[in-house]
Amino acid sequence: MEMKEFNKTKRQLSVMGVGTWELSSNREENVRAIRYAVDNGINFIDTAEMYGTEPVVKESIEGYDREKLFIASKVWPTHFKYDDVINACENSLKNLGTDYLDLYQLHWPSKSIPIKETMRAMEKLVEDGKIRHIGISNFSLEETKEAQAAMSKYEISSNQVEYSIITRDIEKSGLFDYCKDNGIAVIAYSPLSHGKIFSNTALLSDLKKVAERYSATPAQVSLSWLLHKENTFPIPKASNMEHMKEDIAAAALDLSREDLSLLSDLEEKYYTEPISKQHKKSEDKINNYNFKEEKTD
Repeated sequence: MEMKEFNKTKRQLSVMGVGTWELSSNREENVRAIRYAVDNGINFIDTAEMYGTEPVVKESIEGYDREKLFIASKVWPTHFKYDDVINACENSLKNLGTDYLDLYQLHWPSKSIPIKETMRAMEKLVEDGKIRHIGISNFSLEETKEAQAAMSKYEISSNQVEYSIITRDIEKSGLFDYCKDNGIAVIAYSPLSHGKIFSNTALLSDLKKVAERYSATPAQVSLSWLLHKENTFPIPKASNMEHMKEDIAAAALDLSREDLSLLSDLEEKYYTEPISKQHKKSEDKINNYNFKEEKTD
């Protein structure tokens, strides 16, 4: 698995990570998939307190050299008050069976708790050695700027956002370029657009035309398109061994400039609105959003 620098952290990460939201009910299969990923070069695993999968990650990484892994988790907006952030982190560390997190992320922006209070707690966690880097997730361009401005000692290392071949709002808003210009890594969740690339027959047909040229699958060329993006780390879900094998193989694809351009043009035909856009239409309910209504990859 190819490695690249996770921007200002200076850490070498696998170009692809492992996502753990809405894993299957088969815990044994989940563990096998994650361990397969690690055994095949992936060192970046993402989870969150809200996912309920931190214990699964704990089981999956037992026996591996912790220092070689990059474990990321997230704190939910209802825990953004200073003491709550500290306690939530302690709980995540316990759930994961580790003394520190490589990356701790604010899961969504909060309208009810001042970002300065939250970031003060995040910086305290860095000072105490509980976390090594601070990240955000689902923050818009302006929210990202506000979050960085709220910090006094450290910098934001990453923004985890929805990004796929047919969901590219972060490019249009200027967020992608801002992150690139400011050394903020983009962690791309739902890189297969919640599975929508498989349910849209016209899109699937267009993807197959490209995939056939590389003896690959539509999912693989979709992931490869993201892997060709500077500053971007997709995190497909570790749902099972077969999907994990398919995802990892995508890292070896070297798409031509022509095919990258062709794939880039698909968004105009098949644009899919990101969860965050739907979510922020009801910002007054931002901390009560029912994520289980959405299927993610």
